[in-house]
Amino acid sequence: MQVSKTGRFILGAMVAVLVCQVGMAVAGTVAYWRFEEGPADGMVAHTLGNGVFEPTVVDYSGNGNGLSAWTAEGWAGEAYRTDVAASTVRLTGAANNFSVQNTGGYPGMFTGSESMRTMTPSAFTIEASFMPENGGYRTIVGRDSQGTATIDGNLAAMYFQIIPNNAVAVKFCDVQGVWHEAISAADAVAGFAYPDSAAGHWYHMAAVSDGQKLSLYLNDVDAGGGYKLLVSTDMTTSGSTNTALTAGLGSGGDWVAGTWTVGRGMYGGGHGDRAYGFIDEVRISDSALGVNEFLYAPEPGSLIALALFGALAFGRRRALK
Repeated sequence: MQVSKTGRFILGAMVAVLVCQVGMAVAGTVAYWRFEEGPADGMVAHTLGNGVFEPTVVDYSGNGNGLSAWTAEGWAGEAYRTDVAASTVRLTGAANNFSVQNTGGYPGMFTGSESMRTMTPSAFTIEASFMPENGGYRTIVGRDSQGTATIDGNLAAMYFQIIPNNAVAVKFCDVQGVWHEAISAADAVAGFAYPDSAAGHWYHMAAVSDGQKLSLYLNDVDAGGGYKLLVSTDMTTSGSTNTALTAGLGSGGDWVAGTWTVGRGMYGGGHGDRAYGFIDEVRISDSALGVNEFLYAPEPGSLIALALFGALAFGRRRALK
C-alpha cells in the first residue's frame, strides 16, 4: 500500500506526539506516588513499628523510591479514598482510582531512600493533587532539615504548601544557605471544614525551579482552564551562585536530613505543618518541566489533534504550490 507524502507526514506527526507523551511520563522523574494500592477505605499498609520506614506506597517512576506511612493506626495513618480529582491522569491516560486522606491528627508519610536523601538537584519540579481542609500551614510535600537557611535555622530544606491566608507557596534553601520562595496572593485555594469533604475543592499544583526562576502553577479543577502561573521569583537577584536544592543538615529521634515527606513539614527540628485532607498523584522530578509536561496538562488527544491540524495545513500549503 502506497502512502502519500502528506499521509506520511501526518503519520510521523502522530508518532512524534505519542513518543513525546511517553517520554514526558518518565523523563527526569525521581519518584511518583499514585496511591493506587487500595482498597477503598483501607489503611495504607504498615506492619512494622511506628515510624519505621516501610515502603508500601509504590514508586511508579521505577526508581524504587517507595513511600512509607508512619503507622497503620488511626492516630497517624492514611486511608485510601475514592474521592479523586479526575478518573484518569491526563498526561499518561492512567486510571486514577484512589487518593489518600489522613485518619488522625498526625499525618506524615516519608521516604527512606538514600539517593533521595542526598540529591541536590540544580533544577526540580514538584507536583501534587490535593483537596485541603481549612487550617494554618499545610505542607503537602516537604524535605526535612534544620540549620541550613541563613535567614532562620529553624527552617527545613523545602516546603510545597498552603499557608494560613490560603495562599500557596514553594520555599527552599539552596546549597549555599540562601532562601528562595514564591508565594501567591491570598485565597488562591479554599479548604473545607472537617468532616464536610463534599464541600471541598480539588487542585493540581506544580512548583518549578530551573536554577534561575522559581515558579508556582495552580490548576483549580472546579474552575477549569488548566494550569495558571501564580507567581515567579527571579533567583538571580538573591546573591547565590548555586541555587541547587540543599540536601539538608541535622537529624532527630524521628527524622534524618534530606528525607522527603508527604502530608507534613518540619520547623525547628520537629514534625509539623501537617496537611489535613486528601492528597494524590505526587511526583518529584530532577528537571524543570514545562507546563505541557505536568501530570494534568492538556489531554494527549488534544496534542495529537493539534499535530494533525498542523500536518494537514502543511500538506494543503504544499498542494497549493
